[in-house]
Amino acid sequence: MQLNNFMLVSSGRVISSALQAIFYIIFAILLSPEEYGNLSYLIAIAGVASIISRFGLTHSVVIFQAKSDYSTVNQINLLVLITTSIAAIILIPIDIFAAFLTLSSSVFLMYVHNLLGLKNYKKYFSYNLLKGSLIIVIPATGYYFFQLEGILFGMAIAYLLSSLPFFKSISFEKNLFQNFKNNFRIFLHNFGVDASTNLVKFIDKLVIAPIAGFAILGIYQLNLQILIGLEIIPIALHSYLLSEESSGNKHRKITGLVLLFSIFLVISIIFLSPFVIPEFFPQYIEGIESLQILVISLIPLTISSILNAKLQARNSTKVGYSAIIRIGSLLIMLVVLGSQFGLLGLSYSVLLSAIFNTIFLIYIFKSDNKEKYDPKSK
Repeated sequence: MQLNNFMLVSSGRVISSALQAIFYIIFAILLSPEEYGNLSYLIAIAGVASIISRFGLTHSVVIFQAKSDYSTVNQINLLVLITTSIAAIILIPIDIFAAFLTLSSSVFLMYVHNLLGLKNYKKYFSYNLLKGSLIIVIPATGYYFFQLEGILFGMAIAYLLSSLPFFKSISFEKNLFQNFKNNFRIFLHNFGVDASTNLVKFIDKLVIAPIAGFAILGIYQLNLQILIGLEIIPIALHSYLLSEESSGNKHRKITGLVLLFSIFLVISIIFLSPFVIPEFFPQYIEGIESLQILVISLIPLTISSILNAKLQARNSTKVGYSAIIRIGSLLIMLVVLGSQFGLLGLSYSVLLSAIFNTIFLIYIFKSDNKEKYDPKSK
């Protein structure tokens, strides 16, 4: 049963992300690297706004749903709706389509994470499949009529249509944010985990575009999208473990299998990329070597996903600091290495930041275990 539930979670993420990867592949073929970089930049603006405004509450809602604290869950859902709406309004003067994408993507992520906390894995699978399907059809239609703006608008519609039941779950009550105040430190560190996992996938574009231009950004984004596609299983494992370990269940066998599979994927991409990229993406051939370096990041990212889930499930008040390590090191190295070594420097920046983050999480995990089992530490 445990393996079946994990397969539902992972396959939901895999299919959804695979369909989203097809979306990115389609437009990588249709667009020049510079146009692709411009699209990635606009998506990154929406992504950064979404992550900051939802404050890591996608992770928090899984934990409190699993613990059947429905009052806190309702307050979390309502707060995210308010904060992401404000973020969307702020973005309207910059790009109205990015603003709409900010709101709709946040609502969708909150809805499916509520389903995870409820352990409604079948519905979680279904709605991820729905979103993945719509995000190919609607943006492709939007591009035909409205070019880049049509792609963004289509993405926003796909997210919104896939999360309509979310709005039915929200109810107003007295002392709307009382539980939020009581659990602020936990929410803050969950935000740190969310930022260290997801913010790095968007904020880098905001740094790279000014220092390297949209053409280099487009090649980098294709490589990064391949890494993100490979990262589906570790992220699915994190989502599954977060719910299960919050309920006291352990899954050593599954975590070991996922780590071995990640190593296999890295080796496969390193050997296959010189043959696949020239065949399907001839405009992006310059990025082959940087891709081979970038995909190695999957191994430390997998370890980090496992450690994040374990630390969050025990309400760690240290895990959120990993965001400072990963994002801070990434941004510094992007500027230094990216400006000096181009695409290779960008890939090394992602890899090294992932390694630093994993080392930090291992240190926290061992420190927490020592405090738990060593009477002298209390």
